[in-house]
Amino acid sequence: MTEVKRKDEIQGEILHVYDGIEEADNHLPVWWLLTFYGAVVFGIAYWFVYEGYEMVKSPMAQYQDEAAAIAAASGAQLTDDQLGAFSADAERVTAGRAVFVQNCVVCHGERGEGKIGPNLTDDAWIHGGTPTAVFRLIRSGFAAKGMPQWGTVLGPRGTQNAAAYVISLRNTNAAGGKAPEGEPYVASGSLPGI
Repeated sequence: MTEVKRKDEIQGEILHVYDGIEEADNHLPVWWLLTFYGAVVFGIAYWFVYEGYEMVKSPMAQYQDEAAAIAAASGAQLTDDQLGAFSADAERVTAGRAVFVQNCVVCHGERGEGKIGPNLTDDAWIHGGTPTAVFRLIRSGFAAKGMPQWGTVLGPRGTQNAAAYVISLRNTNAAGGKAPEGEPYVASGSLPGI
């Protein structure tokens, strides 16, 4: 027995009727098909360009390069030798002193002798005395002890200069300073402060 096909004005030709539900054979809109085929072509091209033949750096590789550049600019890659050299550079130390006087005197005193904060002129350091430890402490702060993060306020260069000045204060033993706090730091290197 052949099924009589009927045509609906809106849906087109009705192919099946099951439990009163009519099924028509409608074609997908052209815009939808173009979007679908375009996405397939884009996906294949993307794979060849970024993954297959690596003609262009992938977004992840670009991100990693940018993150490394930002870390280098912020001083995250500084070494003890570099910071020690900064502490021997009179221009950097002078710039660091200006930063220190403007921001740090309230807690550490005019000469770094220590008030609320620790004495910076002795050989004892609470959070490590290496130049990179001093730099990281200035940049990232230590909230539990009330040391704010200065890295965002001072910027990379200002933070480096402040660290150079603080390193240059080491073992100057300013008169009237607070008692030593932390562990003694023994320098190991040819540059001052290292």
